[in-house]
Amino acid sequence: MIVYGSIVSPFVRKLLGFLGEKCLDFELKGVGIGDPDPGFRAASPLGKMPAIDDNGFLLADSSAIIHYLEAK
Repeated sequence: MIVYGSIVSPFVRKLLGFLGEKCLDFELKGVGIGDPDPGFRAASPLGKMPAIDDNGFLLADSSAIIHYLEAK
């Protein structure tokens, strides 16, 4: 799973804390506000951080991501 975001963001840190507690493997790809990274823009068209790419499933917003991962 790829996590797009910046550790400066409290929402990204919230997700990273969750991932650490659940011992889930991920790769953090650093992006900033307005970053043109195509993977980030596909996962988060509005540029919201964090965003994930979980084997092709794209999602943005820390709370939505956490709910998705809990259900998975």
